[in-house]
Formats: sequence, structure tokens, C-alpha cells
Amino acid sequence: MKLERVVMLYRHGVRAPLQGEAEESLAHEAWPVWSTPESRMTPHGKAGMRLLGVYDRLWLTKEGLLPPSGCATTAQVDIWANKEERTITSATALAEGLAPGCAVPVGHLAADAHDPLFEPIEAQAVPYDPAAALSSFKTAFGSADKLMARHRQAVRTLENILDCRHTHPACDLASVPGDVKIGADGRGIDLTGPIATTSGTAEVFILQYIEGLPLDQVGWGRASPARLSEISRLHGLLFDVYVRSPYMAPRIAGPMGRRILDTLTADNAPPVTLLVGHDNNIAALAALVGVDFHIDSYGYQDMPVGGAIGFEVLKSQKTGKRYVRVIYQAQTLDQLRTLTPLDLQHPPVVQTLRMKTCTVNGQALCPLKRFTSLMNDRMRLED
Repeated sequence: MKLERVVMLYRHGVRAPLQGEAEESLAHEAWPVWSTPESRMTPHGKAGMRLLGVYDRLWLTKEGLLPPSGCATTAQVDIWANKEERTITSATALAEGLAPGCAVPVGHLAADAHDPLFEPIEAQAVPYDPAAALSSFKTAFGSADKLMARHRQAVRTLENILDCRHTHPACDLASVPGDVKIGADGRGIDLTGPIATTSGTAEVFILQYIEGLPLDQVGWGRASPARLSEISRLHGLLFDVYVRSPYMAPRIAGPMGRRILDTLTADNAPPVTLLVGHDNNIAALAALVGVDFHIDSYGYQDMPVGGAIGFEVLKSQKTGKRYVRVIYQAQTLDQLRTLTPLDLQHPPVVQTLRMKTCTVNGQALCPLKRFTSLMNDRMRLED
């Protein structure tokens, strides 16, 4: 099989925590203060994305999609990012690693615009009905409590990191009832309960670790890599509520899916396309395509910081037929924490993902024509 084309959708690199992301009131100890303003990419995060770009250059040059010397042209590489600072900075760092010394452009919309690729509901690019979203979630997952039921031990682990089981009153996050309902403004759905409380807090502890903070500042010394891997699943659960249901996945990921499908099938598309967005974009796209993932050192279905879901077009040298292979590429927690240099002998994690409804003789391949048909069906919006 010869690799002819690849489209990668990345999550941005390491950022400072968002305002209110962690439930800080649950801890009796002071939280670490970040030197980077909230939500913005850190210098460490930029360095991590640059390392991924270096690896991608080695990989794609080996496969013949990038020139072995000189600068790739815009006909060979297309890079597009969401309009947020952290996505633009991530894309720029990728470009620096991918094509050092070259002025590879990074496209994006203005800061005050909603890009329908990454924010289709906000951009009003797709119809959206909160009642239908709520109904679809309940059909797919039952309830917030049912979704949380198998993960109570992970909540206990998070409580131990917070050390809130020894406060007065002691916390008991796992026993708090959860609920998903239409928001007070009628424009979206609201989540309350353990998933809402723990998801962002778990993510902040992961960010502390991969940013390279001293270990005594990573969950106050109580968040070991094993514990971070366990609570990572709590972050991933949030996306079951908001983007993975049959109603939401084609709305959140439909425009992105169309862009990717058009790129994979067009005669004149560049061989390398890099898109840089957010965790919800990847979660929705994976649900739309029908793949699950569990990346080393992260929890099941949690999107690694700086990681990417990729779509490769492979051509059989024997038959001339083309196939799509879905992959996930990401640095482990420790690779990102230590900014481990990456090359073909020391790669990031690269997993091949198996589509649930399309394989070839047991292999994780899908004929391009079949993939096109499946994606067109799944991107079709039903009322």
C-alpha cells in the first residue's frame, strides 16, 4: 500500500487552565498559579507541538508526501486552525517543526468570527434543537447517573487527589445526583452532578503534569501518572453528554467531516492537510466516523492534548484500489511533560483505529468509495 494523502485533525497543545475549569473550592490547599494567562498556549505547549511537527515531517517525507529538502509549497501542505490563540499558536508551532525555516502559511478566520468547521452551531451552519439533543443523549446513554455509574472509583481517586474526603464537611462527589436538561435560556443543554464537577478538574491536573510543573504542584503531589490516567476518563465522559450522541455528532462534526471527505477525494487536493481545533471536534468526528480510541497514559475516549485523529488514503499497488485508514497520533503524558524529542525510532503513540462498520478482510481499512458513502449518510442531518 502506498500512502497518497493524509488529513490530520489536531487538538491544540498545552494551555493554561480555563477560568472556572477546576472546582477549586473543593480543595483546602492553594492551587498552583500559572504564569501564562488563562486559556492561552504555554511556551511548553508550543514546544510540544513543534516536536510533533518534526516527527510528522520525518514520517511524511519517508512516505513521499513532503520533499526531502527545501520548502513544501501550498500545493503540498495546507494548514488551517480555529481562530483561538491556542489553536493558531499550535498550528504555527506544527508548521515550524514540519517545515523549519519555511514560511508555511497558517490560515484562520478573524478572532470575532465563528468558523463553521470548528463551531458549526455558533456559526449557525447547522440546525440545532436542544430538545432533540437531550432526547438523543437519553436514548444513547440513558442518563447522567447511568453514564457515571461505572466510574465511581475514578471519582474517589479524584477526591483523594483533592484531599477533600478529609475536610469538614467531607466531599462525596460520586453520590451527588446528576442531571442533563435543557438550559434556562432554552438554547442548549446543561449538565449537573459528578461529570460536570470532575471533568474540568481532572483536566487541570493533567495540564499541570504535562506542563512540567514540579511534582509537588501536580495535584499537591498526590496525582501520580497512574492516577491521572484513571481520572482522564472523567474528562472524556463530558463529551458523551455534549457531542457523541447520534443527534449531536453530525452537527458538531458534519462540516469538518465534509471538509475531510472532500480533501480525501478531490483530484487536486494537497497530499498533506493539517487542521487544528479542540477536543470536542475530535470527539464528535470519531463518533461520526464510528471509531473508539484509548491512547496510552490517557483514559478511554479522552482526547490527548496535542493529539490528532488522522485519515490516510492508501492505494494498493496490485489492484489500484484506494482505501481509507483512520489513525490516532499523540504524545504520552511523559513524552509531553519531558518534551521528549520524537523521530521515526522514537515516535509518539500511533494507533490504527478500526471503523465499526467497515473493514477489509479483518483489517482496519475501508474502501474509499465505501467510506465516502458511509460519511455522506452519517453527515445527513435528520430532523
